[in-house]
Amino acid sequence: MLYMQLSERFIMAYNRIDKQLQKRARLDHYVGFSQLVRRVARKDNMFAQFADDLLEFAELRNAIVHELVEPEQIIAEPHASVVERIEQIAEIVERPPLVIPKFQREVYVVCSEDSILDVLALAREHGYTQFPVYDADDQFRGLLTDRCIARWLTFELEKVMLNVIEDIAVADVMVYDKTGGDNVSFLPQNATVFDAYSEFEHHMVYDYPRLEAILITTNGRKNEKLLGIITPWDIFRLHPLNGG
Repeated sequence: MLYMQLSERFIMAYNRIDKQLQKRARLDHYVGFSQLVRRVARKDNMFAQFADDLLEFAELRNAIVHELVEPEQIIAEPHASVVERIEQIAEIVERPPLVIPKFQREVYVVCSEDSILDVLALAREHGYTQFPVYDADDQFRGLLTDRCIARWLTFELEKVMLNVIEDIAVADVMVYDKTGGDNVSFLPQNATVFDAYSEFEHHMVYDYPRLEAILITTNGRKNEKLLGIITPWDIFRLHPLNGG
């Protein structure tokens, strides 16, 4: 195998990233690398994650390549750690990690007419703290969480003690969900892990209720079959550089 200098590996990875930027920008004219990064990062969560690194790579590229001669000459060698990082990013932007199959799993759903006792049994058996709720017509009604159940018990404990808990429906408990449905969002199966990461980050930065879960469907529509679920724990234990 021919030995390749670090500078050559850097330029190859740089050009791979540039190609992906050009593809996402869909421009019919030339735009410089740094300008492309800024433009694409405004709409693409993956490139937004790497924008600072890519802008630094653009400066480094200009420092190691002498463009005033023909052909261009390499006049400096980058550090090995920098080359490994840009190669890793090039690999990611060419093959972004998608939420499916990364978070594909069976999702336990409950019906708004189900007894809350059955849901509590499921929570105890499996350790789940969130349950998507659908009505009899398969319309999504919200996310039942341990926070909602705790709030319900706080205000209705006396009634619970006086009534048969089997007769209390999920819908009765969901009345105490004060998030207005903003504690859950949906993503399509072709969304990237970076889209999911950005979704949680957005809710942390702005004045939204805490995002309890992201539900994954084929096209990101509420009333499609659930393909997977992402919790805050799932996403924040991932390394943002590689999506897992």
